[in-house]
Amino acid sequence: MSKSKTLLPPTRPLYAALLIILAFLLWLLALPRPGVRETRLKAVLVPEADAPRPAVPETIRVATYNLEHFTDGHHDGPDRTPAIFAVHAQGAAAIIAEANPDILFLQEIENGRTLIYLNSLLPNPYPYIYISQLRRSSGLKDKLNMALLSRLHPQRVRQLSFHALPYPGRPSRGVISAEFALDDLTTLLSYGMHLKSNFGEAPNNRAQRTIALHHTAADAVNVALRNQPRQTVTLMLGDTNVDPETEQFADDPSLTPLAGAYLDLWLGRPLEERTTIPTREAGETGDPLLVFPPAAFDRVFASRNLGGADAWLVQPPQVIQKGTDTTNNLTPPGVNGHVTDHFLVYVDLIRNPDYTPPPPENSEVAAPLYHPLSEKHRANKL
Repeated sequence: MSKSKTLLPPTRPLYAALLIILAFLLWLLALPRPGVRETRLKAVLVPEADAPRPAVPETIRVATYNLEHFTDGHHDGPDRTPAIFAVHAQGAAAIIAEANPDILFLQEIENGRTLIYLNSLLPNPYPYIYISQLRRSSGLKDKLNMALLSRLHPQRVRQLSFHALPYPGRPSRGVISAEFALDDLTTLLSYGMHLKSNFGEAPNNRAQRTIALHHTAADAVNVALRNQPRQTVTLMLGDTNVDPETEQFADDPSLTPLAGAYLDLWLGRPLEERTTIPTREAGETGDPLLVFPPAAFDRVFASRNLGGADAWLVQPPQVIQKGTDTTNNLTPPGVNGHVTDHFLVYVDLIRNPDYTPPPPENSEVAAPLYHPLSEKHRANKL
Protein backbone atom coordinates (compact mmCIF):
# COMPACT_ATOMS: atom_id res chain seq x y z
CA MET A 1 0.00 0.00 0.00
CA SER A 2 1.62 3.26 -1.16
CA LYS A 3 1.57 6.37 0.98
CA SER A 4 0.32 9.67 -0.46
CA LYS A 5 2.89 12.42 -0.76
CA THR A 6 2.61 15.34 1.62
CA LEU A 7 2.35 18.76 -0.11
CA LEU A 8 5.25 21.06 0.62
CA PRO A 9 4.40 24.22 2.59
CA PRO A 10 4.59 27.59 0.75
CA THR A 11 8.09 28.83 0.44
CA ARG A 12 9.37 31.93 2.16
CA PRO A 13 9.54 33.95 -1.08
CA LEU A 14 5.83 33.32 -1.63
CA TYR A 15 5.00 34.51 1.89
CA ALA A 16 7.09 37.62 1.30
CA ALA A 17 5.34 38.34 -1.99
CA LEU A 18 1.92 38.00 -0.37
CA LEU A 19 2.91 40.32 2.46
CA ILE A 20 4.17 42.89 -0.03
CA ILE A 21 0.92 42.71 -2.00
CA LEU A 22 -1.12 43.05 1.20
CA ALA A 23 0.94 46.02 2.35
CA PHE A 24 0.48 47.69 -1.04
CA LEU A 25 -3.29 47.20 -0.91
CA LEU A 26 -3.44 48.64 2.62
CA TRP A 27 -1.36 51.60 1.46
CA LEU A 28 -3.78 52.23 -1.41
CA LEU A 29 -6.74 52.10 0.98
CA ALA A 30 -5.02 54.55 3.32
CA LEU A 31 -4.39 57.13 0.60
CA PRO A 32 -6.75 60.12 0.86
CA ARG A 33 -9.25 60.13 -1.93
CA PRO A 34 -9.43 63.24 -4.08
CA GLY A 35 -12.41 65.48 -3.44
CA VAL A 36 -13.87 68.02 -1.05
CA ARG A 37 -12.84 67.51 2.57
CA GLU A 38 -15.60 68.12 5.15
CA THR A 39 -14.32 68.67 8.69
CA ARG A 40 -16.28 69.32 11.87
CA LEU A 41 -14.59 72.25 13.63
CA LYS A 42 -13.91 72.38 17.33
CA ALA A 43 -14.59 75.63 19.13
CA VAL A 44 -11.83 77.99 20.21
CA LEU A 45 -14.22 79.37 22.80
CA VAL A 46 -17.61 78.14 24.09
CA PRO A 47 -19.67 78.93 27.19
CA GLU A 48 -19.65 76.69 30.23
CA ALA A 49 -21.66 73.50 29.80
CA ASP A 50 -24.35 74.62 32.25
CA ALA A 51 -24.68 78.13 30.76
CA PRO A 52 -28.13 78.83 29.26
CA ARG A 53 -28.23 79.08 25.51
CA PRO A 54 -29.02 82.53 24.15
CA ALA A 55 -32.49 83.11 22.76
CA VAL A 56 -32.93 83.80 19.06
CA PRO A 57 -33.80 87.50 18.62
CA GLU A 58 -36.51 88.86 16.34
CA THR A 59 -33.77 90.41 14.17
CA ILE A 60 -30.54 88.51 13.45
CA ARG A 61 -27.60 90.46 12.07
CA VAL A 62 -25.02 88.51 10.05
CA ALA A 63 -21.78 90.20 8.99
CA THR A 64 -18.61 89.53 7.00
CA TYR A 65 -15.29 91.32 7.39
CA ASN A 66 -11.93 90.72 5.69
CA LEU A 67 -9.31 91.87 8.21
CA GLU A 68 -6.31 91.89 5.82
CA HIS A 69 -3.49 89.73 7.19
CA PHE A 70 -4.76 89.54 10.76
CA THR A 71 -1.65 87.85 12.15
CA ASP A 72 -0.36 88.01 15.73
CA GLY A 73 2.99 89.68 14.96
CA HIS A 74 5.12 86.73 16.05
CA HIS A 75 7.67 85.69 13.42
CA ASP A 76 5.89 87.93 10.89
CA GLY A 77 8.86 90.15 10.06
CA PRO A 78 9.98 93.51 11.39
CA ASP A 79 7.01 95.37 9.92
CA ARG A 80 4.41 93.22 11.68
CA THR A 81 5.03 93.28 15.40
CA PRO A 82 2.76 92.33 18.32
CA ALA A 83 2.33 96.06 19.02
CA ILE A 84 1.12 96.70 15.47
CA PHE A 85 -1.22 93.70 15.74
CA ALA A 86 -2.69 95.17 18.93
CA VAL A 87 -3.45 98.45 17.15
CA HIS A 88 -4.89 96.52 14.22
CA ALA A 89 -7.18 94.58 16.57
CA GLN A 90 -8.33 97.72 18.36
CA GLY A 91 -9.34 99.34 15.08
CA ALA A 92 -11.19 96.22 13.94
CA ALA A 93 -12.96 95.88 17.29
CA ALA A 94 -14.29 99.44 17.07
CA ILE A 95 -15.88 98.80 13.68
CA ILE A 96 -17.25 95.39 14.68
CA ALA A 97 -18.76 96.96 17.80
CA GLU A 98 -20.47 99.60 15.66
CA ALA A 99 -22.12 96.92 13.50
CA ASN A 100 -22.74 94.65 16.53
CA PRO A 101 -23.63 91.53 14.49
CA ASP A 102 -25.03 88.39 16.06
CA ILE A 103 -23.06 86.20 13.64
CA LEU A 104 -19.73 87.39 12.26
CA PHE A 105 -17.59 85.76 9.57
CA LEU A 106 -13.97 86.91 9.31
CA GLN A 107 -11.33 86.33 6.64
CA GLU A 108 -7.51 86.33 6.68
CA ILE A 109 -7.20 85.23 10.32
CA GLU A 110 -4.00 83.52 11.44
CA ASN A 111 -4.98 81.62 14.58
CA GLY A 112 -7.27 81.37 17.58
CA ARG A 113 -5.08 83.64 19.73
CA THR A 114 -5.81 86.60 17.47
CA LEU A 115 -9.55 85.92 17.81
CA ILE A 116 -9.44 85.65 21.60
CA TYR A 117 -7.64 88.98 21.81
CA LEU A 118 -10.00 90.65 19.35
CA ASN A 119 -12.96 89.31 21.29
CA SER A 120 -11.58 90.69 24.55
CA LEU A 121 -11.65 94.20 23.08
CA LEU A 122 -15.34 94.10 22.25
CA PRO A 123 -17.87 95.68 24.63
CA ASN A 124 -20.13 92.68 24.01
CA PRO A 125 -17.82 89.67 23.47
CA TYR A 126 -18.90 86.59 21.56
CA PRO A 127 -19.44 83.35 23.51
CA TYR A 128 -18.80 81.08 20.49
CA ILE A 129 -15.61 81.29 18.41
CA TYR A 130 -14.39 78.95 15.66
CA ILE A 131 -11.52 79.10 13.15
CA SER A 132 -10.88 77.02 10.05
CA GLN A 133 -7.79 74.89 9.50
CA LEU A 134 -7.28 75.27 5.78
CA ARG A 135 -4.52 73.77 3.68
CA ARG A 136 -3.03 74.92 0.43
CA SER A 137 -2.97 72.80 -2.71
CA SER A 138 0.53 71.73 -1.73
CA GLY A 139 -0.86 70.27 1.50
CA LEU A 140 0.84 72.86 3.71
CA LYS A 141 -1.23 74.68 6.33
CA ASP A 142 -2.62 78.01 5.22
CA LYS A 143 -1.64 80.94 7.40
CA LEU A 144 -4.76 82.94 6.57
CA ASN A 145 -7.95 81.21 7.68
CA MET A 146 -11.62 82.05 8.12
CA ALA A 147 -13.39 82.43 11.43
CA LEU A 148 -16.84 82.50 12.97
CA LEU A 149 -17.84 84.53 16.02
CA SER A 150 -21.43 84.03 17.18
CA ARG A 151 -23.80 85.02 19.93
CA LEU A 152 -26.24 82.32 18.82
CA HIS A 153 -25.58 78.68 19.60
CA PRO A 154 -24.40 76.93 16.41
CA GLN A 155 -25.70 73.42 15.97
CA ARG A 156 -22.86 72.43 13.68
CA VAL A 157 -19.75 74.25 12.39
CA ARG A 158 -17.78 72.77 9.51
CA GLN A 159 -15.15 73.65 6.99
CA LEU A 160 -15.17 72.54 3.37
CA SER A 161 -11.61 72.24 2.05
CA PHE A 162 -10.81 72.14 -1.65
CA HIS A 163 -7.05 71.46 -1.62
CA ALA A 164 -7.53 67.74 -2.43
CA LEU A 165 -9.63 68.24 -5.55
CA PRO A 166 -8.00 66.40 -8.47
CA TYR A 167 -7.78 69.06 -11.17
CA PRO A 168 -5.39 71.98 -11.75
CA GLY A 169 -8.14 74.57 -11.19
CA ARG A 170 -8.80 73.49 -7.62
CA PRO A 171 -9.56 76.47 -5.37
CA SER A 172 -6.84 77.76 -3.10
CA ARG A 173 -9.21 78.15 -0.14
CA GLY A 174 -12.26 76.54 1.43
CA VAL A 175 -15.36 77.83 3.20
CA ILE A 176 -16.60 77.78 6.79
CA SER A 177 -20.21 76.83 7.44
CA ALA A 178 -22.49 77.07 10.48
CA GLU A 179 -26.09 76.02 11.16
CA PHE A 180 -28.48 77.64 13.63
CA ALA A 181 -32.00 76.69 14.74
CA LEU A 182 -34.03 79.88 14.28
CA ASP A 183 -37.32 78.36 15.45
CA ASP A 184 -39.11 75.02 15.59
CA LEU A 185 -39.41 74.86 11.81
CA THR A 186 -36.44 76.78 10.39
CA THR A 187 -32.67 76.27 10.21
CA LEU A 188 -30.27 78.99 9.10
CA LEU A 189 -27.42 77.58 7.03
CA SER A 190 -24.63 80.13 6.66
CA TYR A 191 -21.34 80.12 4.77
CA GLY A 192 -18.34 82.42 5.13
CA MET A 193 -16.32 82.61 1.92
CA HIS A 194 -13.01 83.94 0.65
CA LEU A 195 -12.63 83.25 -3.05
CA LYS A 196 -9.49 83.48 -5.18
CA SER A 197 -8.04 86.94 -5.70
CA ASN A 198 -7.45 88.62 -9.05
CA PHE A 199 -3.67 88.37 -8.86
CA GLY A 200 -2.30 85.88 -11.38
CA GLU A 201 -3.86 84.58 -14.58
CA ALA A 202 -7.52 85.54 -15.00
CA PRO A 203 -8.73 82.17 -16.41
CA ASN A 204 -7.25 80.31 -13.44
CA ASN A 205 -8.71 82.81 -10.96
CA ARG A 206 -12.16 82.49 -12.50
CA ALA A 207 -11.97 78.70 -12.54
CA GLN A 208 -11.03 78.57 -8.86
CA ARG A 209 -13.86 80.86 -7.83
CA THR A 210 -16.44 79.04 -9.95
CA ILE A 211 -15.40 75.60 -8.68
CA ALA A 212 -15.48 76.78 -5.05
CA LEU A 213 -19.03 78.12 -5.42
CA HIS A 214 -20.13 75.00 -7.30
CA HIS A 215 -19.13 72.77 -4.38
CA THR A 216 -20.54 75.19 -1.81
CA ALA A 217 -23.90 75.31 -3.59
CA ALA A 218 -23.95 71.50 -3.80
CA ASP A 219 -23.25 71.27 -0.07
CA ALA A 220 -26.15 73.62 0.64
CA VAL A 221 -28.51 71.35 -1.32
CA ASN A 222 -27.34 68.31 0.66
CA VAL A 223 -27.85 70.08 3.99
CA ALA A 224 -31.32 71.30 3.01
CA LEU A 225 -32.35 67.77 2.04
CA ARG A 226 -30.93 66.35 5.26
CA ASN A 227 -32.85 68.91 7.34
CA GLN A 228 -36.26 68.09 5.90
CA PRO A 229 -39.01 68.50 6.95
CA ARG A 230 -37.47 71.57 8.60
CA GLN A 231 -37.05 74.46 6.20
CA THR A 232 -33.50 75.61 5.53
CA VAL A 233 -32.76 79.24 4.73
CA THR A 234 -29.26 79.97 3.46
CA LEU A 235 -26.88 82.92 3.52
CA MET A 236 -23.53 82.92 1.71
CA LEU A 237 -21.37 85.95 2.34
CA GLY A 238 -17.76 86.98 2.19
CA ASP A 239 -14.97 88.26 -0.02
CA THR A 240 -15.68 86.94 -3.52
CA ASN A 241 -13.15 89.22 -5.29
CA VAL A 242 -15.84 89.81 -7.94
CA ASP A 243 -18.29 92.62 -8.64
CA PRO A 244 -20.49 91.65 -11.61
CA GLU A 245 -21.69 95.25 -12.06
CA THR A 246 -18.23 96.63 -12.86
CA GLU A 247 -16.64 96.59 -16.30
CA GLN A 248 -13.75 94.33 -15.29
CA PHE A 249 -16.09 91.48 -14.32
CA ALA A 250 -18.84 91.92 -16.93
CA ASP A 251 -18.04 88.53 -18.52
CA ASP A 252 -16.69 86.82 -15.39
CA PRO A 253 -18.51 83.49 -14.78
CA SER A 254 -17.36 83.11 -11.16
CA LEU A 255 -20.79 83.65 -9.57
CA THR A 256 -22.83 81.56 -12.01
CA PRO A 257 -23.13 78.50 -9.67
CA LEU A 258 -25.40 80.63 -7.45
CA ALA A 259 -27.54 82.04 -10.25
CA GLY A 260 -31.22 81.16 -10.00
CA ALA A 261 -31.23 79.64 -6.54
CA TYR A 262 -29.84 82.69 -4.72
CA LEU A 263 -30.49 86.41 -4.56
CA ASP A 264 -27.38 88.56 -5.04
CA LEU A 265 -28.38 91.30 -2.61
CA TRP A 266 -26.01 94.00 -3.89
CA LEU A 267 -27.31 93.90 -7.46
CA GLY A 268 -28.86 97.16 -8.61
CA ARG A 269 -27.60 99.27 -5.71
CA PRO A 270 -25.67 102.47 -6.55
CA LEU A 271 -21.91 102.01 -6.40
CA GLU A 272 -21.48 104.52 -3.58
CA GLU A 273 -23.87 102.43 -1.44
CA ARG A 274 -22.33 99.05 -2.23
CA THR A 275 -18.61 99.89 -2.26
CA THR A 276 -16.93 97.39 0.06
CA ILE A 277 -13.37 97.81 -1.19
CA PRO A 278 -12.54 101.46 -1.88
CA THR A 279 -9.98 102.95 -4.22
CA ARG A 280 -6.66 103.39 -2.45
CA GLU A 281 -4.63 106.08 -4.12
CA ALA A 282 -0.87 105.79 -4.46
CA GLY A 283 -0.04 109.04 -2.68
CA GLU A 284 3.60 110.15 -2.58
CA THR A 285 5.03 106.80 -1.54
CA GLY A 286 2.45 104.33 -2.88
CA ASP A 287 2.35 102.22 -6.02
CA PRO A 288 0.40 103.62 -9.01
CA LEU A 289 0.04 100.08 -10.39
CA LEU A 290 -2.00 99.11 -7.35
CA VAL A 291 -4.71 101.75 -7.79
CA PHE A 292 -8.00 99.96 -8.51
CA PRO A 293 -11.55 101.28 -8.98
CA PRO A 294 -14.03 100.89 -6.11
CA ALA A 295 -16.02 97.65 -6.08
CA ALA A 296 -18.43 95.50 -4.08
CA PHE A 297 -16.26 92.42 -3.57
CA ASP A 298 -17.81 91.49 -0.21
CA ARG A 299 -21.12 90.07 -1.36
CA VAL A 300 -24.21 88.62 0.26
CA PHE A 301 -26.27 85.84 -1.32
CA ALA A 302 -29.60 84.69 0.14
CA SER A 303 -31.69 81.67 -0.76
CA ARG A 304 -34.89 82.69 -2.46
CA ASN A 305 -37.08 81.54 0.42
CA LEU A 306 -35.66 84.50 2.38
CA GLY A 307 -37.12 86.92 -0.12
CA GLY A 308 -40.69 85.66 -0.17
CA ALA A 309 -43.50 85.06 2.29
CA ASP A 310 -41.88 82.52 4.60
CA ALA A 311 -41.07 82.75 8.30
CA TRP A 312 -37.88 84.82 7.89
CA LEU A 313 -37.11 87.70 5.53
CA VAL A 314 -33.75 89.13 4.46
CA GLN A 315 -33.21 92.88 4.42
CA PRO A 316 -30.95 94.87 2.07
CA PRO A 317 -27.26 94.63 3.05
CA GLN A 318 -25.41 97.56 4.59
CA VAL A 319 -21.75 98.51 4.70
CA ILE A 320 -19.73 100.49 7.26
CA GLN A 321 -17.33 102.45 5.09
CA LYS A 322 -14.61 103.06 7.66
CA GLY A 323 -11.14 101.84 8.52
CA THR A 324 -9.25 102.15 5.22
CA ASP A 325 -6.37 104.49 4.44
CA THR A 326 -7.34 105.60 0.94
CA THR A 327 -4.44 108.07 0.62
CA ASN A 328 -1.64 105.51 0.40
CA ASN A 329 -2.18 101.98 -0.90
CA LEU A 330 0.98 100.67 0.77
CA THR A 331 -0.13 101.48 4.32
CA PRO A 332 -0.23 98.16 6.20
CA PRO A 333 -3.00 97.25 8.66
CA GLY A 334 -2.41 98.66 12.12
CA VAL A 335 -0.56 101.73 10.84
CA ASN A 336 -1.85 105.31 10.41
CA GLY A 337 -5.44 104.34 11.20
CA HIS A 338 -5.58 101.70 8.47
CA VAL A 339 -7.51 98.63 9.65
CA THR A 340 -8.06 96.75 6.40
CA ASP A 341 -8.62 97.32 2.70
CA HIS A 342 -12.19 95.99 3.01
CA PHE A 343 -15.27 97.42 4.70
CA LEU A 344 -17.51 95.46 7.05
CA VAL A 345 -20.78 94.31 5.43
CA TYR A 346 -23.86 93.13 7.31
CA VAL A 347 -27.37 91.95 6.56
CA ASP A 348 -30.40 91.51 8.84
CA LEU A 349 -32.84 88.62 8.96
CA ILE A 350 -36.21 89.48 10.50
CA ARG A 351 -39.16 87.37 11.52
CA ASN A 352 -42.01 87.79 9.06
CA PRO A 353 -44.91 89.26 11.08
CA ASP A 354 -47.41 88.14 8.43
CA TYR A 355 -46.24 84.54 8.27
CA THR A 356 -48.70 81.81 9.23
CA PRO A 357 -47.11 78.40 9.72
CA PRO A 358 -48.75 75.60 7.74
CA PRO A 359 -50.93 73.17 9.68
CA PRO A 360 -49.58 69.70 10.48
CA GLU A 361 -49.68 67.25 7.61
CA ASN A 362 -51.92 64.90 9.58
CA SER A 363 -54.62 67.57 9.94
CA GLU A 364 -57.66 66.23 8.08
CA VAL A 365 -59.28 69.64 7.70
CA ALA A 366 -56.32 71.59 6.38
CA ALA A 367 -54.40 68.80 4.65
CA PRO A 368 -55.54 69.68 1.10
CA LEU A 369 -54.13 73.21 1.50
CA TYR A 370 -50.74 71.78 2.36
CA HIS A 371 -50.56 69.10 -0.31
CA PRO A 372 -46.99 68.91 -1.68
CA LEU A 373 -48.22 69.49 -5.21
CA SER A 374 -50.36 72.50 -4.44
CA GLU A 375 -49.39 75.82 -5.99
CA LYS A 376 -49.49 77.55 -2.62
CA HIS A 377 -47.06 75.07 -1.05
CA ARG A 378 -44.68 75.23 -3.99
CA ALA A 379 -44.67 79.03 -3.84
CA ASN A 380 -43.80 78.91 -0.14
CA LYS A 381 -40.91 76.58 -0.84
CA LEU A 382 -39.37 78.67 -3.63
